[in-house]
Amino acid sequence: MVGHPNRNEPYGKGDTEKIKIENEIETLKSFSKPLRNAGYDEISKKVNEEIAALGDDGTFSDLKLIDKKLGLPRGTSFEMGGYSDYFAFEEN
Repeated sequence: MVGHPNRNEPYGKGDTEKIKIENEIETLKSFSKPLRNAGYDEISKKVNEEIAALGDDGTFSDLKLIDKKLGLPRGTSFEMGGYSDYFAFEEN
Protein backbone atom coordinates (compact mmCIF):
# COMPACT_ATOMS: atom_id res chain seq x y z
CA MET A 1 0.00 0.00 0.00
CA VAL A 2 1.90 2.96 -1.30
CA GLY A 3 1.88 6.08 0.82
CA HIS A 4 0.36 4.48 3.92
CA PRO A 5 2.39 5.25 7.08
CA ASN A 6 2.07 1.69 8.37
CA ARG A 7 2.21 -0.79 5.51
CA ASN A 8 1.06 -3.66 7.70
CA GLU A 9 -2.36 -2.17 8.36
CA PRO A 10 -5.05 -1.56 5.74
CA TYR A 11 -6.60 1.85 5.30
CA GLY A 12 -9.21 2.25 7.99
CA LYS A 13 -11.46 4.68 9.78
CA GLY A 14 -8.51 6.73 11.04
CA ASP A 15 -7.32 7.33 7.50
CA THR A 16 -10.74 8.57 6.42
CA GLU A 17 -10.82 10.98 9.35
CA LYS A 18 -7.31 12.18 8.49
CA ILE A 19 -8.38 12.91 4.91
CA LYS A 20 -11.41 14.84 6.18
CA ILE A 21 -9.20 16.91 8.48
CA GLU A 22 -6.75 17.64 5.66
CA ASN A 23 -9.65 18.79 3.46
CA GLU A 24 -10.91 21.07 6.24
CA ILE A 25 -7.44 22.56 6.67
CA GLU A 26 -7.23 23.34 2.96
CA THR A 27 -10.65 24.99 3.11
CA LEU A 28 -9.63 27.12 6.10
CA LYS A 29 -6.41 28.15 4.37
CA SER A 30 -8.45 29.54 1.51
CA PHE A 31 -10.45 31.68 3.95
CA SER A 32 -7.32 33.20 5.48
CA LYS A 33 -6.19 34.65 2.14
CA PRO A 34 -9.18 36.32 0.52
CA LEU A 35 -7.19 37.51 -2.48
CA ARG A 36 -5.36 34.23 -3.09
CA ASN A 37 -6.85 33.74 -6.56
CA ALA A 38 -7.20 37.42 -7.47
CA GLY A 39 -5.35 39.00 -10.35
CA TYR A 40 -2.93 41.91 -10.15
CA ASP A 41 -5.58 44.52 -11.00
CA GLU A 42 -7.97 43.36 -8.27
CA ILE A 43 -5.24 43.19 -5.63
CA SER A 44 -3.88 46.59 -6.66
CA LYS A 45 -7.35 48.12 -6.43
CA LYS A 46 -7.88 46.77 -2.88
CA VAL A 47 -4.42 47.88 -1.75
CA ASN A 48 -4.84 51.37 -3.16
CA GLU A 49 -8.28 51.71 -1.55
CA GLU A 50 -6.72 50.86 1.81
CA ILE A 51 -3.84 53.29 1.26
CA ALA A 52 -6.27 56.07 0.26
CA ALA A 53 -8.23 55.47 3.47
CA LEU A 54 -5.06 56.22 5.47
CA GLY A 55 -4.87 59.76 4.13
CA ASP A 56 -1.67 61.72 4.65
CA ASP A 57 -1.07 60.24 8.09
CA GLY A 58 -0.19 56.73 6.90
CA THR A 59 3.04 55.10 8.03
CA PHE A 60 5.10 52.13 6.89
CA SER A 61 3.59 50.24 9.80
CA ASP A 62 0.15 50.90 8.32
CA LEU A 63 1.30 49.37 5.04
CA LYS A 64 2.37 46.27 6.92
CA LEU A 65 -1.10 46.08 8.50
CA ILE A 66 -2.73 46.40 5.07
CA ASP A 67 -0.70 43.42 3.86
CA LYS A 68 -1.77 41.43 6.89
CA LYS A 69 -5.43 42.46 6.59
CA LEU A 70 -5.59 41.47 2.92
CA GLY A 71 -3.53 38.30 3.42
CA LEU A 72 -0.76 39.50 1.14
CA PRO A 73 2.98 38.92 1.39
CA ARG A 74 4.80 41.53 3.43
CA GLY A 75 5.86 44.49 1.30
CA THR A 76 3.06 44.17 -1.26
CA SER A 77 1.38 47.42 -0.21
CA PHE A 78 4.73 49.23 -0.23
CA GLU A 79 5.36 48.01 -3.78
CA MET A 80 1.85 48.48 -5.21
CA GLY A 81 1.45 51.88 -3.61
CA GLY A 82 4.46 53.12 -5.57
CA TYR A 83 6.59 53.76 -2.50
CA SER A 84 9.37 51.41 -3.57
CA ASP A 85 9.75 53.27 -6.87
CA TYR A 86 9.67 56.63 -5.11
CA PHE A 87 12.46 55.72 -2.70
CA ALA A 88 14.50 53.92 -5.36
CA PHE A 89 14.59 56.99 -7.61
CA GLU A 90 14.45 59.80 -5.08
CA GLU A 91 17.15 62.36 -5.68
CA ASN A 92 18.99 63.89 -2.76
